[in-house]
Amino acid sequence: MLLLPVLATAAIAAGPPALERMPLFTPAELKAWSTAESTVAVSTDRTHDGAPTLHWHVTVDYQTGEPKYPIGWPRVSRGIPAGPLRDWTKWDYLHAWVFVASSRDKLPAIPAGLGLHTPDRAGAFQRTLTELRVGQWVELKLPITQIPRAHDVRQIQFHIAEQNYRDGDQLDFQVSDFALVRYAAPTILDFAPESAVLYADAAQIPLRLHLAGVPEGAATALACELHREARKVAAATLRGTRGSQIVALPLDRHRLAPGEYELRAVVGGGTSTATARVRLVSTPWK
Repeated sequence: MLLLPVLATAAIAAGPPALERMPLFTPAELKAWSTAESTVAVSTDRTHDGAPTLHWHVTVDYQTGEPKYPIGWPRVSRGIPAGPLRDWTKWDYLHAWVFVASSRDKLPAIPAGLGLHTPDRAGAFQRTLTELRVGQWVELKLPITQIPRAHDVRQIQFHIAEQNYRDGDQLDFQVSDFALVRYAAPTILDFAPESAVLYADAAQIPLRLHLAGVPEGAATALACELHREARKVAAATLRGTRGSQIVALPLDRHRLAPGEYELRAVVGGGTSTATARVRLVSTPWK
């Protein structure tokens, strides 16, 4: 039985995980990108990882936009051809590094946006890129689980609203390492007890778990242990699947004393580990 809904946190072991990437921009594919009220090019003037970047240039112009909307929406986009490239569900996140150079010292509150177009308006995805800064490389990581209809992404678009800028402002966006990314092996992204405090006679410890690198529809073994100081007091092999889930470490065969304990989780034969703390307290019903 849970005592209090106290939130718990975890420590995920450091170390670069093995990742797989599918590039969404290469210099050879520049012709696949189209623009409105702006220009696009391949650039090596400023790169994050040494590879050529997608260089999107905008001159804000209040007079020469679309006839009905002269203060418009400069944009750059590419269509995704029919077939497996439209299905992003097997990937974990969309990734990019973005650098902004500008005639402005500071960007407006909403400097740009990212749009992912799917077959209908209800399933389209829009994200404002409020984290962008002038003169800085900023990392973007968008979990695929946040994208409605991620199985049918038909167009990628970056855009700005000229109304957020001054007439004549100059903007240069450099986009590097623009790719879909997934973990190549089972990886723990989140691990913690649902409550940081439980009664010592609890039959189990419910655990919040998020796994990546597990194929859709498959499962992997999660070795879970409970330690007090240097002694292991409970252990079980649990079943973990891709994504967020709740699993439970059984305690019904153990008589545990009140105190501070450490939870440990290992997946992928030891390639990914995590720890979390939990406190057991005396039950008032003895």
